[in-house]
Amino acid sequence: MVRGTVKYIINVLIQRGLGVLFYLIGTGWIMNFRASVYFICYIGIALICLITMFFVNPETLKERNKKNTDSPLWDKILLGLFWLLEYFVIYLIAGFESKRITEEINLSFMIGISLNIIASGISLWSLIVNTYLESTARIQKERGQTVCQTGPYKIIRHPTYLAIIIWCMAISFVFSTKGVIFCSVIIAIIIILRTYLEDKMLINYLSGYKIYVSKVKYRLIPFIW
Repeated sequence: MVRGTVKYIINVLIQRGLGVLFYLIGTGWIMNFRASVYFICYIGIALICLITMFFVNPETLKERNKKNTDSPLWDKILLGLFWLLEYFVIYLIAGFESKRITEEINLSFMIGISLNIIASGISLWSLIVNTYLESTARIQKERGQTVCQTGPYKIIRHPTYLAIIIWCMAISFVFSTKGVIFCSVIIAIIIILRTYLEDKMLINYLSGYKIYVSKVKYRLIPFIW
């Protein structure tokens, strides 16, 4: 278990590092103060969450390290697009448009960082309580998957997807340019579609999920949807 968990942690940190690299490529290898603070927070928050998970629920990290699973085709397509846009493309765009952003640490930046912390907190909470929270959407028959109904799952059925939506808002405040905002909207649409399709799959194939749906009414946003 430890080997798989450590491998996942390394992969996530490499992923974050590549985001910085794509930003630098976009800027022509220039990192201003505003971006430096953001990326320090971006990597630091991820590291704190990963270390916490390593000691609290390492099994979840090990399972999230799986790349080739029996997830449906729609999930492979949406997940691939999501990874490409959220971890690489959006930072390349932010780099290209960096000259349009003030270097100052202003209110917009602070709101973005605050939303990023909130999104990370929701994701961490979800990962701690839900051992079946893999990266891909599938029915984990080999693990005897059951419905998680604790923590944030008492409020909404897909809290990690809510966290991504909040992150989309956060990055739009940090790098408030048209390209970044447009890319964030596309990411949010992908996540909303994935939420709908995954929820439908779970209702049809995961034992006990229909009863859970009758108790927890909202998929993604409390009191809305």
